[in-house]
Amino acid sequence: MKRLLISLAFWLGVVGIHGTELELSETQRRGLQVALEEFHKHPPVQWAFREIGVDSADDTLYSAGTFVKLEFKLQQTSCLKKDWKNPECKTKPNGRKRKCLACIKLDPKGKVLGRMVHCPILRQGPQEPQEVQCTKVEQAGEDPRSYFFPGQFAFSRSRQPK
Repeated sequence: MKRLLISLAFWLGVVGIHGTELELSETQRRGLQVALEEFHKHPPVQWAFREIGVDSADDTLYSAGTFVKLEFKLQQTSCLKKDWKNPECKTKPNGRKRKCLACIKLDPKGKVLGRMVHCPILRQGPQEPQEVQCTKVEQAGEDPRSYFFPGQFAFSRSRQPK
């Protein structure tokens, strides 16, 4: 029984380290790449950051393209932001961490139709849930007449009699 528990604990330790990482689809990887490029364009960002984990990744197919919603974590590296793609940039052990929400809309050819990236500094203690700010990005490129809301035509006027 003791051997069984030890092997189970060992197996859970190995799976716990590598088994929780999300396997991203090609579209989700493209969305993550767009999000990282957008993040490193911001003037206040001075250092390069590296993605250290993806918490969630969803993609939804629409008529105009694919909407990708990602939640991921970044950690500061020892490189400047212009070198953020350099694989030799290692994360700083005590570097700043950020928790990001990215919403990207890609057309079928991979062109970016809309994007929103929000990466506040990750602080110790309880975190406020990030607001869902992706609605405009999600509807990018869609036909506005394809959305019908209750009451949308309730106040239509009839034509004036002649």
